[in-house]
Amino acid sequence: MGPIVGAKDKTGLKSLNKRLLTFMILCWVVPIAVFFTFTIISYRRGIIDKAENLMEKELANTASIMSIRLDEVISLCQRPSYERTWELNWENYQDGSMAQTEFLQNINSSLRGKFYLDERFNMYAFYLFGSENPDCYGSRTGVLYNDYIKNVQKEMKEIMERDTSYAYVKVLNGKIYIVRNLYTTSDYQRYGTFLVEVNRDKIFQDVGEDMKQSMMICVGNANGGITFYDAGTLENEQRELFGKMRWQYDGRGNGVIKRAKNANYNAYLYEKSYDGYHIGVIVTMKRDVLYSSLYSVYEVAAGMMLLFLPLMVYSIYFLRRQIQIPVSNLVEATKRMEEGEIGVTVMGEEMPNQEFLDLKEAFDRMSHQVKYLFDSVYNEKLERKDAQIQALQAQMNPHFLNNTLEMMNWQARMSGDTVVSNMIEALGTVLDYRMNRANVKEIHLSEELHCTDAYFYIMSMRFGQRLRIEREIDDGLLGIQVPPLILQPIVENAIVHGVEAVKNGVIELKIFHDESNVYLRVINNGKPISDEDVEWMQAILAGDDTKLPTQRGRHTSIGIRNVNLRIKLVYGEEYGLEIKRGEDDRTVSTIILPYTAGDASKRQGETAPKGQR
Repeated sequence: MGPIVGAKDKTGLKSLNKRLLTFMILCWVVPIAVFFTFTIISYRRGIIDKAENLMEKELANTASIMSIRLDEVISLCQRPSYERTWELNWENYQDGSMAQTEFLQNINSSLRGKFYLDERFNMYAFYLFGSENPDCYGSRTGVLYNDYIKNVQKEMKEIMERDTSYAYVKVLNGKIYIVRNLYTTSDYQRYGTFLVEVNRDKIFQDVGEDMKQSMMICVGNANGGITFYDAGTLENEQRELFGKMRWQYDGRGNGVIKRAKNANYNAYLYEKSYDGYHIGVIVTMKRDVLYSSLYSVYEVAAGMMLLFLPLMVYSIYFLRRQIQIPVSNLVEATKRMEEGEIGVTVMGEEMPNQEFLDLKEAFDRMSHQVKYLFDSVYNEKLERKDAQIQALQAQMNPHFLNNTLEMMNWQARMSGDTVVSNMIEALGTVLDYRMNRANVKEIHLSEELHCTDAYFYIMSMRFGQRLRIEREIDDGLLGIQVPPLILQPIVENAIVHGVEAVKNGVIELKIFHDESNVYLRVINNGKPISDEDVEWMQAILAGDDTKLPTQRGRHTSIGIRNVNLRIKLVYGEEYGLEIKRGEDDRTVSTIILPYTAGDASKRQGETAPKGQR
């Protein structure tokens, strides 16, 4: 064999092995790596954000719980002023109707009832205005009077000396105190001061123990802090973060959260301002505890990557075994055929799958067929030439037939036989129309009707009084464009399958339109149409030859099917031929074409054939 003309230079092409490896990297490794990276980053950000949000909510809830409890005890500390019991005792003491001892006993009795017996309080102290030390004192927790004077009183002096009746909250040595100066309601004259220690366990009873062990509460300033943990158990990193966040608390932020972190811990400070006091909640949390879900994601991702590596190796082996080796064997056989080894078969190991086995067998058959074709190419060329000659002869025969009909028509006219002459002329019209219109896409409806009238004339001469034709045609549609040879096959089918089987038959031809469609309807009242006939017609129109009985007429069947197919090809699937059962079991055949208003009337006068204008 000679060289292949136009063959490409293959020196720059890569092997299939390299392309498969590149394919695996681009279609597997890169997308999976991107997916894992994106997923881990997204999950990491989501988990961190979720943990941060939960921590912020927990801090806000803790501050809110503490404020609710503090507001309750502050309200209890304000109640004596509203009740005026102490004030009335003070007025009696001032006007001399009550001794000081009795006044203090009444005050102490009231304090015991309001604060000593209430578990929300641990201690109370009352100072008569001008007294240096408490005149009334009581402690539920066993704090001695002298210890109070030594450790608490001097720290409260500054608040007690303020000229205000406002209730102040102060944290001292991890304990919560409320201090309030007492004034008369009539002339705002100060008559005393009382102080209570709040039971902090009651204040924080709704806060979880885990939260308490890593939490510090500051009220007003950073000097005093409330803690529930043992400072000796804290790690240095945790202790440093507590100190750092504590001195960031300034008592001014409202709904503000501050953060700090080191290698192993995160710290959060939440500040919130309330009526009469300001709260700062500090929490430290170990990072591996706070982000425990994140480490689970890392473990899952690592496990999936370890699972993916052997899967990738197996995928490369699978592609090489199932695709690359069979393709190489096929390429080798192709090269051998290209080199002139006609009839070669695919060698090598057995094909690994059914598809390549089919391809191998197809290649082997093709190789044998190519050998056969090379051996018989000369005879095939001769047969093609003979076929071309026969085709040219077939093209000449219709013209010979038409010329012969013209001569017969002339002889009939010369003999005065007008009936035969008219029949020959009608047959010539039909034959000429069918031969000359074969390659025309569209003609005017008037020309299609001219051919149909010629066919009607021939059939009326054949059937005589047995056939009657009724026409109902909208003359305004004569100028519309329609595909050629669509009406005559329908009329022929109506006569052959309807009129021939009865004594008398009527063919109705109705042509009309609505706003969107033109309808060419042929109705015959000959042989009643049956369910079998309807099924047969639908099979013809659908092109399903398997449902056509062998005893039916094939030529007419092919004709109506071709009409339906040609209309659908020209105008679309919503148009075509419909054959249905009408009233009295009559066969109704309807051709549906698109209608454009104004197009028919514009061309009507200029398109009608001779004899119809």
